[in-house]
Amino acid sequence: MRILISTWSLQVGGGEVLAMNLASELARRGHELFVFNQRAELIDHDLVKRLLPPQVTVLSMQDRPRRSFWAYKVNAVQRRLGLAATFYEKQQQAYLAECLRRYQIDLVSSHATYSDRLCASVTTAAGIPLYITEHGEYTQFLLEGRRDFESTLKAARQIITVSDYCRNNLQQVFPSLPPVHTIYNGVVTNASHTRAGMRQHMGLPADAFVVGMVARGRADKGWQQAIDAFRMLRQQPQHRPLRLVLVGGSDYLKNLQQQYAGEADIIFTGRVPNPDFYVAGFDVGLLPTYFPAEALPLVIIEYMAFGVPTVATRVGGVPELLTSFETAGQLIELDLTLGQPRVEDLHAAVQRYYLDTQLYEKHSQNARRVGARLGMVTCANHYEQVFNQHKIQHA
Repeated sequence: MRILISTWSLQVGGGEVLAMNLASELARRGHELFVFNQRAELIDHDLVKRLLPPQVTVLSMQDRPRRSFWAYKVNAVQRRLGLAATFYEKQQQAYLAECLRRYQIDLVSSHATYSDRLCASVTTAAGIPLYITEHGEYTQFLLEGRRDFESTLKAARQIITVSDYCRNNLQQVFPSLPPVHTIYNGVVTNASHTRAGMRQHMGLPADAFVVGMVARGRADKGWQQAIDAFRMLRQQPQHRPLRLVLVGGSDYLKNLQQQYAGEADIIFTGRVPNPDFYVAGFDVGLLPTYFPAEALPLVIIEYMAFGVPTVATRVGGVPELLTSFETAGQLIELDLTLGQPRVEDLHAAVQRYYLDTQLYEKHSQNARRVGARLGMVTCANHYEQVFNQHKIQHA
């Protein structure tokens, strides 16, 4: 099949990385893949080079630089006149329609709300099926009280959600949507990354108990709570050295790094291209998030792929990962008053793994088994089955 995968951007982000990994895996299976970057200027060329093989064609308005330049100019004029600045989007849609015809695309798989909206009218006019994947953005809209996107969802042949949490939210509010079903995200990890290699690279003691966290660098992922819980943990008698490794980049994290610069056992890596390298050296992975639309965090699947138990908050789709298959971690509740996790609860959960070797080993083994079931191959299998239904219907 000739499949076009449409994204908001080609930068680091759960939906974007999933879209690129899916394109790569489907191309490996012999399908002809195109990735349309709706925001042409938002592209991490190193990331694209690492995730997408040469046979996947990347498309965007950068392919038409003059058209893009003048479209932005007209948009600016529209704004100055107090009009809706829609000219650039219309040019995007025209170029997308051109690409659908030129490359004889069989179906479009869209992975962001912005992309969904732009693709909906174009695919409908072209008679090409649109498959929308909800990565949590629509859930966030619902939490904000928005209901203005129903028509976009109804333009899809099918809607794929990354968790039952997202699926239930959509179907409760919009009972007459096209078929909606869940396909859990998959991840691609490098099997050559090892615990010993990561620790040697970072100069960590081989026997250290390493607590780690990987997430976007925003406060509601729970970075401060992770630090506070770790600082409580190290106050007790230590039978193994303790380290906290925080993987991510943002101005917020830079401020935290400056604040804790004098504590050598709290290590900030900054933004890195290969977070799974660091995950391989963790003993425990943290995600004390209080972001309400936490659909299905890819990082927890990465933790599990390396047999790393997780301590996370009972938010969004997180419980589906940690308890629906096998118990691969511990869930803590949000404080109903604060809307955030209690540091004492986070500390207690990490401490259990530090002190209870039997519990740790059981959850580590469970995590590895669950992680093996949630790889990119399995995820692509499910997408391919959905897409093949279209192929069979039009054979």
